[in-house]
Amino acid sequence: MRPDFPLPDERIHRPHKLQALIEIMVGLGVDAAAALAGTGLRQSDFQRPETRISARQLLIFCENALRLSPRADLALRAGLAARITQFGIYGYALLCSPTAREAVTMATRYRALTAPLVGLEFVQHGEVVAWRFSDAYGLGEHTPLYRFVLEWQLGTQLALHRDVLGTDLRPLAVMVPYEAPAHAGDLSSLLGCPVQFASARSELQFDAVWLEWAPAQGNPATAMVVYETCERLLTEFKQARGMTSRLIAELLRVPGRFPSFEAIAVEWRMSSRTLRRRLAEEGNSNQQVLDKVRCQLALDYLRDTRLNNDEIAAALGFTEAANFRQAFRRWTGMPPSRARRP
Repeated sequence: MRPDFPLPDERIHRPHKLQALIEIMVGLGVDAAAALAGTGLRQSDFQRPETRISARQLLIFCENALRLSPRADLALRAGLAARITQFGIYGYALLCSPTAREAVTMATRYRALTAPLVGLEFVQHGEVVAWRFSDAYGLGEHTPLYRFVLEWQLGTQLALHRDVLGTDLRPLAVMVPYEAPAHAGDLSSLLGCPVQFASARSELQFDAVWLEWAPAQGNPATAMVVYETCERLLTEFKQARGMTSRLIAELLRVPGRFPSFEAIAVEWRMSSRTLRRRLAEEGNSNQQVLDKVRCQLALDYLRDTRLNNDEIAAALGFTEAANFRQAFRRWTGMPPSRARRP
């Protein structure tokens, strides 16, 4: 999991994305209770303004949708059906941005407000610009679940673009990391461009010329007010992430040099007992958080570097590679060798 993403069990997201998708599922004849099975949520929860959901609940729902939906292309169609008004103040910030470039800046800066399931960055290659996606929650780029959330994001990204810049906007190409699924032809047709499967990266590409366009509803004065509101909401969102996220950020500050629990408590001007209690209230312990950080760093090292097991063990604070291998099996259920990219 990326360190800038909320922990999977943090209930801090508004349920608008899940609500929109379940309405589509129900329209296809799927029972709402079955679609929500395992999430701990009921349809009536969506009517309560205080309802917040976690990324894990959203991912459980996506797994249910994969199993229950009669349409293999459900995720992409659901994304394309999204409307910018479903995204509240975030969507309004995009609509009133005075330029397309500024809309891109706002889209990336305040994206945490949208309950993201995939990583996202904006890149430019000469005359081509692209939204680049990444597997932020470590779902596995070739798994059906990641394919589902990525196609959902692809459709949503294109829908928001068209709401801001016009319905005639078409992408140049789409690249995804997984092999062509049975509904590959539907993907190309729905996106209106070629789709490259088994790609080394995931991108939604456009002609860079649209960066010079002005959104039809752009308004600099309104945008300034809306941006201030988004900034306040983002601050509140970060505060809501709680003690667990603060501890993860502290442990990741200097990877491989993990400060002691007591030292962190002293730095934060609280007793270690208070820190343990605050973590327990969020369903975690110091050891659980440390294990999560070590596990994610180990996955990053195994996938993205050529470090051997001895070097990774040392970087994670293990005295022996055998201890690291044993811990990695406990964390992931597999040996380190299986996590390495071919």
